[in-house]
Amino acid sequence: MIDADSAIAVHVATCPECLEQLTWIREATGELRAAAPSRWAETPQCLSEAAVAAFVDGQSAGAAREATVAHLAGCARCRAMVASVARLAAAEGVALEAPAAQPLWRRWQVPVAAAAALLLVVLTWPRGNDQIGTGHRAPTITAAAAPVPLAPVAAVAEARVLRWSAVPGADRYHVTLFDAGGRVRYESQLADTVATLPDSIALVPGQPYLWSVEARIGWDRWTTSPLTAFSVVPAPRR
Repeated sequence: MIDADSAIAVHVATCPECLEQLTWIREATGELRAAAPSRWAETPQCLSEAAVAAFVDGQSAGAAREATVAHLAGCARCRAMVASVARLAAAEGVALEAPAAQPLWRRWQVPVAAAAALLLVVLTWPRGNDQIGTGHRAPTITAAAAPVPLAPVAAVAEARVLRWSAVPGADRYHVTLFDAGGRVRYESQLADTVATLPDSIALVPGQPYLWSVEARIGWDRWTTSPLTAFSVVPAPRR
């Protein structure tokens, strides 16, 4: 019996479409590290491209998810990558998850879509020393203030409103709410420092949620808050 990896390898070797996608990703991956945003230094502990895609897609679980969340709590670079990939995937309708009933080669294309989304983010993300179209060399931002999540934080009675601190010079904020599996439950861009969750977003009492805010402080320059966890305390039984 041919295992799943062997079946995928056989299909990729004989499918022009899949082979073309794989070749493109291999070539683009070589540029990925060099194109990473310079305003945040990458460390050996930073998440891999696969780990970012898995977290955004909600595929990481158990100890792997806990390790990812712990790293994101202290790494602005990876938080920004996760938020950007989630935003791109939502905007472009990138399908990162495929039904198990589909053929193996169709399921193989799922990580291809995730990797493509991540590459698009990194390879088009302006770096601190990039030149803008006018020929002006943008200054490198070294110590930009970041928004601070104010509420909800930790265990709360309700969480219908997300509040964060204002950032001097910021003209727009992007807020993202994740569930425990890393799936984006809500996101919005606005000029205010308050976002009210729509009625369609139902938060399950006792379940953990994560949220973060990005502040736009210049031409396509963003600073990211810490990833903040909270849960809604179940109502007491009467």
